Amino acid sequence: MHGALRLLTKRFPVFQLKALHNGSSSIHKIVTPSTNNLIVPTYVPKNDISEIGPLKNFRLPALDNPRDIYTFPTLNPTKIVEPFISTIIEKADPTKNISIECPSSEVKPELSLAPRLLTIRRKKMKKHKRRKRYDRDFFKYQKYHREKKLKAEREFLKRMKSHLAELDAFNPEKYVRETITEAKKEWSDELAPTGRKLYPHWSRLMTLEELYGLQKDDYIDKKAGFPTDEDLEKIKSLKLDYANKYRKV
Repeated sequence: MHGALRLLTKRFPVFQLKALHNGSSSIHKIVTPSTNNLIVPTYVPKNDISEIGPLKNFRLPALDNPRDIYTFPTLNPTKIVEPFISTIIEKADPTKNISIECPSSEVKPELSLAPRLLTIRRKKMKKHKRRKRYDRDFFKYQKYHREKKLKAEREFLKRMKSHLAELDAFNPEKYVRETITEAKKEWSDELAPTGRKLYPHWSRLMTLEELYGLQKDDYIDKKAGFPTDEDLEKIKSLKLDYANKYRKV
């Protein structure tokens, strides 16, 4: 018993010891000194409820600061100073009063998500139907892709055969001869100032009837739409009358 008390007093300078007295509990408060050489009294009073009250203090030599609080047992006990009563009251009932504003009475418009939800559902249903159709016609799609690949391969082989035929028909001597004749050709046509060749107008190469694909018996009047000499005189007189009436300054 004394060894346990000695160990506890080394760890806890202030602690309360709870004991049972004939079936009733009593709390004994023990205040320990700050020195390590602690002498615990061997005298323990009788647990008589008639002589002493339910609470009885066993006071040892006082500490310098009996309000010091220590933590749980460690190798190096740390010391915590008890806070002042004003700090506790300030935390429990702060002096700084902050006004609380009432919530705004504005009625916010309701968020309507029905159109968007319908769009999402429609897309999901389309995806579901597409997957069902793919599962149903799986072999049909496989056949389509297989035929597509075979068709592309046939086209490739056909193109390669045409290249090989052109390669077999190639005559290098003829190719060199044609290249030399084209290089020796002299252009007799007129050239533009920039050096570009001036090609003739289509009217120098074909007639208007040939352009429209008419027969040789038909012809197109080139002066159609142009006024005659008499019509020119009438037009000139009308212009003068208009100028005299409406263009007078």
